[in-house]
Amino acid sequence: MPTAFTRAERTRISVLAVPMAAFTIALYVGNALAPTLIDEAPLALLILSPKLRWLFLASPNVDAVWYFTIPLVRATAFLTTYYLLGRWFGDRALRWAESRSGRALAPLLWIERKFHRARVPVTALFPGNITAMLAGSDRMPAPLFFGTALTSVVVRIWAVRALAGVLERPLGGVLDWISDYQLLLTVISVAAVVVWAAWSGRSGVGPEETPEEIVEDFEAHLDDPPVDPEPV
Repeated sequence: MPTAFTRAERTRISVLAVPMAAFTIALYVGNALAPTLIDEAPLALLILSPKLRWLFLASPNVDAVWYFTIPLVRATAFLTTYYLLGRWFGDRALRWAESRSGRALAPLLWIERKFHRARVPVTALFPGNITAMLAGSDRMPAPLFFGTALTSVVVRIWAVRALAGVLERPLGGVLDWISDYQLLLTVISVAAVVVWAAWSGRSGVGPEETPEEIVEDFEAHLDDPPVDPEPV
């Protein structure tokens, strides 16, 4: 008989599913509207989708305090969500992530096998959701994980900010071009995001978009075997 959630487990995954879905939707919206937001609302873009490319382009129009604070706060919330997912569900969370990502996760399986022996360098190099789940599952102390991951995030933001300062003149030209063709670029960007979301949904490897879908999909993969387990 397939494994089912206990009441406590269902409550926990339901609570985590809300920010997980919110992060996914925010990322879609931010990427789709980036050509408009870069020019008219760069702070909103950093809240929705603080990707390195958007940090680079938004740098000239954002005060340094907000430039560092917004991505750092968002990263803290994002990493906390996935750290708790790994902490509360352990290997089941990793199997779920593998089932959602298919072969796209294959390069990260090596990290899963080696994580315990190199937790700090792996976290510093890859401060994302997979590492957060691994850290939670491995019972890595929260101060150590978040101290390492957020330091890495700050260093990356600083590096992008510094690069944007060095390339201030050509970057200004790029921003002027984006402003001149803002409507066309936004239409293309929205279409690209819609096509990608549709393709990933049909292929079964895209992220879930609602809390209900996340809970249902997570429960559906409770009994999945580990992918490419480490040889004993």
